[in-house]
Amino acid sequence: MQVLIADDHSIVRSGLTHLVGELDEQATVVAATSFGQLNAILDEGTAFDLIVMDLRMPGLGGLDDVEALVRRVAPVPVAIFSMIDSPDEMRAVLSRGVRAFIPKSTDDVLVVNILRLVMAGGSYVPPVLGMPGAPAAAGTAARNGVPGLFDGLTRRQLEVLDLLAQGLSNQEIGERLGLNLSTVKTHVTGVLKALGVGSRTQAVLLVKESGRDRLA
Repeated sequence: MQVLIADDHSIVRSGLTHLVGELDEQATVVAATSFGQLNAILDEGTAFDLIVMDLRMPGLGGLDDVEALVRRVAPVPVAIFSMIDSPDEMRAVLSRGVRAFIPKSTDDVLVVNILRLVMAGGSYVPPVLGMPGAPAAAGTAARNGVPGLFDGLTRRQLEVLDLLAQGLSNQEIGERLGLNLSTVKTHVTGVLKALGVGSRTQAVLLVKESGRDRLA
């Protein structure tokens, strides 16, 4: 797998390179420190499988540049990894055809799963864009049958997550699955850790974004 990472901060490039290694130990990562260098690398003709880039780096003029890049490399997926936290700006970026918008505050485990999802043909939008009252963003977190975000969960954890998404409490989940409360809490903790989220609400939002009726 060939991955192109473009960010002008070395610590970010190093971190993403490590996470790509978690995704595929055999992956080859090529780094760019500016938008101009990114395009120069593409000019060399290397066939990449994934491009991960920042939005605020030297040479990047705006969203028109992002859209032009997406068109240039299609069907290679482009994922944005950015400090931007404005929902409106996120939507504007997603509308330009990128396959994922990943805030730099995202947990490492979730970043790996998002990249896996994108590589499998899915797309991802931050949970904040799926909150009640927020206008819909382009794309969904996953497609039915597309592996990715939920691959790391056990069968029982998937069953627990399904019931969480239905709004059941821990007590109700225990009654439904024949588990004691302590065991349910352990499974919920495992689900949150595997998905790289900090709350039940965030986990449920990922399920809603996936478009899948059932996980288990």
